[in-house]
Parts: sequence; structure tokens; C-alpha cells
Amino acid sequence: MSKNKIKIKGLGKSFDGNSVLNDVSFQIETGEFVVIMGQSGCGKSTLLYSVSGMDRPTKGQILFDNRDLSALTDKEMQKLRLEHMGFIFQKPNFIKNLSIADNIVFPAFQLGKKSRKEIVADAEALMRKMGIISVADHDIRKVSGGQLQRAAICRAMINHPDILFGDEPTGALDSSSTKEVMDILEQINFDGTTIMLVTHDAKVAQRADRIIYLEDGKIKDEFRKKSSEISLKEWLAKIGL
Repeated sequence: MSKNKIKIKGLGKSFDGNSVLNDVSFQIETGEFVVIMGQSGCGKSTLLYSVSGMDRPTKGQILFDNRDLSALTDKEMQKLRLEHMGFIFQKPNFIKNLSIADNIVFPAFQLGKKSRKEIVADAEALMRKMGIISVADHDIRKVSGGQLQRAAICRAMINHPDILFGDEPTGALDSSSTKEVMDILEQINFDGTTIMLVTHDAKVAQRADRIIYLEDGKIKDEFRKKSSEISLKEWLAKIGL
């Protein structure tokens, strides 16, 4: 991996002539845990979808290991996401007629780099680590929200991604399940996976190395845990959260 895993330069995104992102530039270091915060409609999710290649920006450049994402075809982008990126969302988009385990292994079969035996072994190891091996064969509608989100993390990690993207992954969870999920994500980051997370929850944000605050599609402020001269509480108060 390069030192600077992702570089975002002058990113802009418009919908029907309305600008959602305006000249956004920053970089994400390898192994960093970055959170994006801001009021509803500020462009948080649009930024995440653009950086991850799920959406194409209107202007600007995103470099992933010095590969310009805008230069990739849709097929090349899909392959890059399968090989190097994992995704978790507020509501996991599982295939309804598949079990928990079958949903988890699905991206690995799509990638096609390992045998069925290896993929199943990887999935079982992840489910044990996440504490959901007991519900592996369950219908996705027959488990708790916390179990479902842990299954979503397993699915996101099945191809051993370099970076994990999350869009409000704890937004639909109670406080206990939120803590469990964030403990897991913190450990994943500690083990070396880069994380970029969108959230409105300050308790979730406090787990990150760095918080980027968006306002009207622009970066208004930034908090770095290791180098900030003020506390997170003081910084949140400064930006009005």
C-alpha cells in the first residue's frame, strides 16, 4: 500500500444543477479511522459514495493507490470495490431468500479468487469473531438488529478489504448494539483496515482518529484526536453540535 491510500482533490458533485459538494480536498492515510459529520443534507453520504466509487463526481479527482477512479470503467470500478473495499450501511441490503451465512459469502463468490471451502472457512471465522456463528443458518428476518449489523460487517470483511466504508452503520441500533458494533469496528481498524464512516452521533465519532465536519458541501472544520489543542467536547461545541 502507498502511504496515502486515498487522495481527494477538488471534489464536486451536482444534481440537476444543484451543487451538493464544493471543492472538497483531503486525504485518508493507510490505517486511519476517519469520520464525516455534518447536518442533514450537507453532502456526507454523497461524499462517501463518491470516494468509494459508488457514484461518479461531477468534477475533481479521487486517487486510490494512485489510480484515478474517474478513469476506470464501471466494470473495473466494480472489481476494485470487490477486491479492496467493504461497505456497511444503516440498513443492511441483504438478499432476502438467503441465510445469514449465504449473504456473507456472496461477495467472495462474486470475486472468485478462492475455493468454496476457503470462502466458507473465512465466513465461519468472521462469524465466530463477531459472535454470530449461532445464527449462521437463520433467515435474515429472524435475527436482532445488532446481529444483522454484525453480519453486515462480516460480509464487508469477507474479501479482506483495505478500506471499510460505513454510512450511518449504527443509525438504526440501540445504545447497547451501537457500542458492540463500534467496538468491533475499532478492533478492525486496530488490525490495520482503514475506515471512513459517516455519522451524526458524537459517541460514534469519538472513536475516530479524525473527524471532518461538512457544511453546505464544504469542509468547515476538522478535529484530529492526537494533535488537537482542544478536547473533542470543546470542538463539538465550537461547531455547534
